[in-house]
Amino acid sequence: MLITDACSEIGRATASVLAAQGAQPLLVAQDSDDLAQACARIRSDGGVAEWHRCDISALGDVDQLVTWVLSEFGTVDVLINTAGRPTRSPVTQSLRRFRDYQQTMATNYFGPLRLTLGLLPAMLRSGSGHVINVGPRTGNTGAAANFASYASAQAAWTTFGECADAELSPHGIQVTAVHYPAFDDTEKPEQTAHRIESAIHTRAPRLEPRFTRTLYALAGVAPRSTARLMHAFGI
Repeated sequence: MLITDACSEIGRATASVLAAQGAQPLLVAQDSDDLAQACARIRSDGGVAEWHRCDISALGDVDQLVTWVLSEFGTVDVLINTAGRPTRSPVTQSLRRFRDYQQTMATNYFGPLRLTLGLLPAMLRSGSGHVINVGPRTGNTGAAANFASYASAQAAWTTFGECADAELSPHGIQVTAVHYPAFDDTEKPEQTAHRIESAIHTRAPRLEPRFTRTLYALAGVAPRSTARLMHAFGI
């Protein structure tokens, strides 16, 4: 399994929890020294882990990561896209800083999107896979003042995940969202890590192909209602 932003508090906790359960995580982040230390801690506890440096906001880095992963491992069974904490960026202070919006989208949408799309073909060939998108609970950031750039990127990423899950479930690939409170410092990273672990072991029920085709046909008439139904049934 591959974990992005693996040197963040949630990333490190997730890697440790999963390694303790026998998983062999591949840690991905921007700082090589932090990655090496994180892997060393897992190995000192008896676990197995590898790392690869990648700036998720740099599409060239992401492409190199995908090429390396596919050549070394063939596929990834679980991809955990871990988003960073919300960043404050008032609109009135960003009127001449369009680059800030581009950077936020690159880090929180285009980067993980490029990585996910790069790894999906191998998952489709194997007929199995799980993409877990980790980020702040959208109810807290959806209309929060001073977080327009971050919330917009997260909204785009959340919508992609919901649509992808509806399309990919019939092919054996599940896309799951795991949220943590955006502005609640009382929640420990280990709690989020255990929710991620639970999501890995929880699979949506598979439906009969005829029922699946019926829902897809209904999407042309009532797309919003159908999307909710398909997401509820894990299609």
